[in-house]
Amino acid sequence: MLDFLAAFLTAALSATGVGGGGLLILYLRLVRNIPQVTSQGINLIFFTVSSACAAVIHILRRKLRLQTVLICGISGFCGAFLGFAVVRNVDVTLLEKIFGALITLCGIKTFFAAKRQ
Repeated sequence: MLDFLAAFLTAALSATGVGGGGLLILYLRLVRNIPQVTSQGINLIFFTVSSACAAVIHILRRKLRLQTVLICGISGFCGAFLGFAVVRNVDVTLLEKIFGALITLCGIKTFFAAKRQ
């Protein structure tokens, strides 16, 4: 039940632009104690499916052009494949530090951007 709630909340937050992907990885790492690389893979699959569903809805409502979706989708797939190839050759400890630094930098940027508005 807790997993369902975490998935629902991170998807809802992601839909509002909060950054649910980072939150899902934090939940998987800290609460479920799932390894970093596995957590990132679960996160990638989770948000790929939800993004694909959202893209279909927006295409049907004529809010997105199919050509744009295809270009972004193919580019994203290539980037994910490249990232997977890199992750296989990077030490997990380094990967955890990089992820932590990115989350921290995003938080700092968000904090200061909110102050300016």
